[in-house]
Amino acid sequence: MLLNYLKIAWRSLVKSRLFTLLNLLGLALGLTVSLLLILYVKDELSFDKYHTNAANIYRIGVTATFDGKSAKWANAPNAVGPSLKNEVPEVVQQARILLNDYGETAFVNLGDKKFTEKKLYWVDGSIFEIFDINLLQGNPKTALKEPNKIVLSQATAKKYFGDANPMGKIVKIGAKYTMEVTGVYEDLPHNFTLDAELMGSFNSVEWASKNLVWSNSSFETYVLLKPGASQQKVEAQMTALLEKNIPDKSDRWFSLWLQPLTDIHLNSADITNSNTKRAGDAAQVKILSVLALVVLVIACINYMNLSTARSQKRFKEVGINKTIGATNAQLIGRFYTETLLTVLLALILGLVILVLMMPFFNDIAGKELSVRDVFTPEVGLGLLAIFTFVTFVSGSYPAFYLSSFAPKSLLQAPVSRKTGAGLFRQSLVVIQFSASIILIICTFVFFQQLRFIQNKKLGYNPEQVVAVMTSAAENKEQIDALINNYKDLSNVLEIARAQAYPGTGGSGRSMSKVSNPNESFAVRTNRVNGDFAKVLNLKFVAGKTLPLTKAEKDTTVQIVVNETTVKLLGYKTPQDAIGKFSEDLFWNRKAEIVGVVRDFHYDSFHQPIGSYVFHNNDTESRPYVLVKLNTGNLEQTMKQLEATFRKSVPSSAFEYLFLDQYLNTLYTSETQTARVVFVFSGLAILIACLGLFGLAAFTAEQRTKEIGIRKVLGASVAGLTTLISKDFMKLIVVAVVIASPIAWYFMNSWLKNFAYQITIQWWVFVVTGLLATLIALLTVSFQAIKAALMNPIKSLKSE
Repeated sequence: MLLNYLKIAWRSLVKSRLFTLLNLLGLALGLTVSLLLILYVKDELSFDKYHTNAANIYRIGVTATFDGKSAKWANAPNAVGPSLKNEVPEVVQQARILLNDYGETAFVNLGDKKFTEKKLYWVDGSIFEIFDINLLQGNPKTALKEPNKIVLSQATAKKYFGDANPMGKIVKIGAKYTMEVTGVYEDLPHNFTLDAELMGSFNSVEWASKNLVWSNSSFETYVLLKPGASQQKVEAQMTALLEKNIPDKSDRWFSLWLQPLTDIHLNSADITNSNTKRAGDAAQVKILSVLALVVLVIACINYMNLSTARSQKRFKEVGINKTIGATNAQLIGRFYTETLLTVLLALILGLVILVLMMPFFNDIAGKELSVRDVFTPEVGLGLLAIFTFVTFVSGSYPAFYLSSFAPKSLLQAPVSRKTGAGLFRQSLVVIQFSASIILIICTFVFFQQLRFIQNKKLGYNPEQVVAVMTSAAENKEQIDALINNYKDLSNVLEIARAQAYPGTGGSGRSMSKVSNPNESFAVRTNRVNGDFAKVLNLKFVAGKTLPLTKAEKDTTVQIVVNETTVKLLGYKTPQDAIGKFSEDLFWNRKAEIVGVVRDFHYDSFHQPIGSYVFHNNDTESRPYVLVKLNTGNLEQTMKQLEATFRKSVPSSAFEYLFLDQYLNTLYTSETQTARVVFVFSGLAILIACLGLFGLAAFTAEQRTKEIGIRKVLGASVAGLTTLISKDFMKLIVVAVVIASPIAWYFMNSWLKNFAYQITIQWWVFVVTGLLATLIALLTVSFQAIKAALMNPIKSLKSE
């Protein structure tokens, strides 16, 4: 019986080549898009779950509160982990992780070889007891137990030493550390939150390991709990421990909490100060999951539309079958077999398209998916589920619809366009194009917001400014020589030394309000020299810049603040703040406000502008030399900068970045989402148009004789085209009306993630509606014009 059904199904597919091709292509594209997006979502959901103890690993977080405002940090004080390990029975082990110089590039020297590393972490040796990190060489119990020990990833060891054994070799990190290689670990999987390429022993960093404090929250800390331990109970014990070590409530500016390891990747959007760059976005995963479902449903609707349209030509065939004894169940089985065969062929074609699209998808989505990711048990089960879903949904209406009629009605006459079948097809077209229009509107808004971010004035000028790393310089004399040599270059306009640059870095402190010294607010501080304002083109609204030179006996710290700081301090105007002092910004040193600059966006547009302070206190290093360039001949200028650097700082590799290019990386996630939605929205429209093309072909075929009569009576080609097209255009207009408020709701919710955002304009919906109508009109008109140009003699002879 099944073999017979397959033969009949194959003959039916071959007989109607156009409809079969449209069905196969629509389903194949829908399946391809859905599979790619499912692979993406699967990869995002897999982060950190492979660890043996994943269910019992937690990250310690801090909620810092200043001026009644709270912020969640991924870092905790260095005393928290050891204290929990010693005093809370449920804590089996702890490990602290410190990104090198708070994220600054590490300069590694091996004799005359020089390397730059952005993923050097200082970690407790207990990290091997918490996470599944496979040491290929070395002993996990001792590799990082002593100071000045380091373990390398397999790729890093290969890069440094080639095929030679790295064990026992010495590597120098900057001017501070001389490290012995005590282990090589297998390259960390891409779905591990920790992205370390090198891990040095935590106790090598003396200031971080020897002086345990409860005030400096700079250390990402993980704890391993006993199986079955209550997170709430441990958090309560953490609170008690905090109160014990900071008894004065006024000094207790933060609280502690735990975050499950498996939640970190996708549920840390509201948490700052995380070390890893492998941060996911739960909102992005939801968007792409919905997109996968929408495209799949559009493809299913396509098949249902085309199948129900074509089924009306098979009424007599079904009627004869029912007359000679075929049961409803047999007919349903037969039509489902045809659907199953179509979906199977579409799935095979879809897999071929998927393999071809994989590199392109990886490029726009920022992933490293491979073809082998498709052939896994999980994806296999997913494919089976999709195959079953598409077969059942796509084949349901044609199968049950055709088998439900009595033989007499099937043999008498075809069902007119006004029946339930016609209304059902119209409803499906509306749903299909509503989904497509929603995707187009979302794409418009995505790119509008990204363009708004790129074009919005930052309050400073990052263009033509390059940040050169000098942290590996052996002494101050080398840096001074570098700056003097740079000043001699004709294309160098301005130079300043800085601890950080807008968009990253700086130190977190607090300042007390003038009106109420017991109230404080959070401040981002940046140690610079007096030329910083010229390099960044910051505008002063009061006062002046920091002094270019400072007397050795001058213990007062000079600071330049932004306008927000003035408001938070409680001064009415920027001029009122000049000459005033802050007693608590630098503990035992007074800080005098000498200047006020206009507010500028020193963080991403997700965050509102807060308090920012430039200062000349010697509490922090200044690893960056910010150079403002004349970029008329950028390539030649960069060669001069590199040659001068190598001459002045021979112990270091030349590492730099352009500020404007770095700022674009702050919105990588949004840019990737916009690209993916844009590409797959286009494919969704294409799939919908394939269905519309097929329906237009069916309508033209169904009305062949009517068209012939109208032509004989003098109807024009334009008039006949309008006749066939107008019904479809009405459906598209309905789809626009339905889709617009839905798209507005979703995009308005998405825009709330930005502190600075666009207002969705009415014209977006008009343009999208016109675009969808134009696409649909072009699709339908092709078949309409073809039918209108047909010889009326042939039309009138047709059955």
